[in-house]
Amino acid sequence: MNYRSYLISSGISCALIFIFISCSKYPSRGSDSLPSRVDFNFHIKPIISDRCFKCHGPDNGVREADLYLHTQEGLYAALASDPSRHVIVPGDASSSEIIHRITSDDVDTRMPPEGSNLSLTNHEKALITRWIDQGAEWKPHWAFIPPEKSSLPKVRK
Repeated sequence: MNYRSYLISSGISCALIFIFISCSKYPSRGSDSLPSRVDFNFHIKPIISDRCFKCHGPDNGVREADLYLHTQEGLYAALASDPSRHVIVPGDASSSEIIHRITSDDVDTRMPPEGSNLSLTNHEKALITRWIDQGAEWKPHWAFIPPEKSSLPKVRK
């Protein structure tokens, strides 16, 4: 084996060892782990904008069931078909219609509908459920939230 081929083979071996050590030293959190505090702008809004806005978003021309999920009023609104039920009941996922719809086994009830080619993962369903159980705090777009000054770290010298 000449010096060049030795360097190439040892470089590949070192890279593989580095990857193995990195993966074992820093295990991934996995897709099943949920954050302790679910944030609307970071966790929930991306899900509903990707999976729900097609039919329940800001476009009046394609909105279905007179249900809009892009505003705070729409997320907490009573259903037109049954005013005693609400899309989201903050603090009570089991009473929230959105949870019934995204977890339904009935293809006529389940959202997103089968023909839309959209679906929610179990992780996304769990995030939405946890967010509702934590009070379903709605937040405006991040650009409209004023920044908060953080405290300075304490130093000894």
